[in-house]
Amino acid sequence: MIGHLDLVCGLASNGLSQLNRQSFRAPMHISKPHVDAGTLVVNVVNPTAGLFEGDEVTCDVRVESGARLLLTAPSATRAHCVPGTGEARLAQHFAVQKEGWLEIWPELFIPQAGTRYRQKTRIDLDNGAGLLFFETLAPGRVASGEAFEFQWLDWETDIFYAGEKVVREKYRISPDSLRAMIAQFPTGYYASVFLFHAAITGTSACWRALDAMQEESLWIGHSALRRAGWSVKILAADSVRFRKALQAVRQSCHESMGSEMPSVRRN
Repeated sequence: MIGHLDLVCGLASNGLSQLNRQSFRAPMHISKPHVDAGTLVVNVVNPTAGLFEGDEVTCDVRVESGARLLLTAPSATRAHCVPGTGEARLAQHFAVQKEGWLEIWPELFIPQAGTRYRQKTRIDLDNGAGLLFFETLAPGRVASGEAFEFQWLDWETDIFYAGEKVVREKYRISPDSLRAMIAQFPTGYYASVFLFHAAITGTSACWRALDAMQEESLWIGHSALRRAGWSVKILAADSVRFRKALQAVRQSCHESMGSEMPSVRRN
C-alpha cells in the first residue's frame, strides 16, 4: 500500500487550534479531532493489520504559529514479516512555526519476526517553537514468546532548530547488534524522547523526577542538546515498567513546562 498523511494545524477565529488541511490514504486514517487542555488532539489510526513488505507511508504535518497539536494513536503499530527481499518504509516530516507546539505520543512500535523496516524522520522547528517527541520500540510479540526476532530496523532522525541541525540519529539494528542489551534486558523496551521548550532548563524539576525513577530494571538518561532542547532515553525490562515510565516522563515534562497535559483518552 502507498499511503500518506498530510495535516496542517492552525488557529481558528475563536483562538482554538483546528485542522486547516487534512488528507490521508490507507493505511492511514484519522479519527474526529477534539480539543483538550487547549490542544487539538488527533488520533492517527491504521485500520489494517499493520505494515507489510512493499508498504510505503509518508507523513507531512505542520503546526502554524500559536497552534497546539497532539498527534497520537489508539493502538500499536505492527511491522510484519518480510518473506521476500523488500521492506516496509515510513518517511515523516514535522514542522512547527514560532510559538507553535507539537507533541507526538504514539503507541508501541512492534516489529514482528522477520521484519525489515526503514524509517526516516525530519523535524523543523522555528525559533521559539515547542516539541515533545516520543519514539518507542518493543522487542516483538513477547506474549507469544517472540522477542528480537526481526531481521533489521533502519531508523534515521534529524531535528533542525532555527535552521541549525541539533539532532542526528542514524542506526541500523539487528538482533546480533543488540546482544549486550539483550543479555541485560531479554525483553527490553526502548524509547527516545526529545523536548524543546523555553521553560525547561538544566535545573527543571522534571530531571530530578526522572533521576528518582532509576532502578535495576529501568534505566533513564537525559542530556542537553547542542541548542535549545533535551534528549531522554528509556530502557525498561518489561512493558509494565516501560508504560509507567513513559507516562511519568510525559507528566513530568508537562508539569515543568507549566502546561496542562492533554488527555488521549487511553492508558
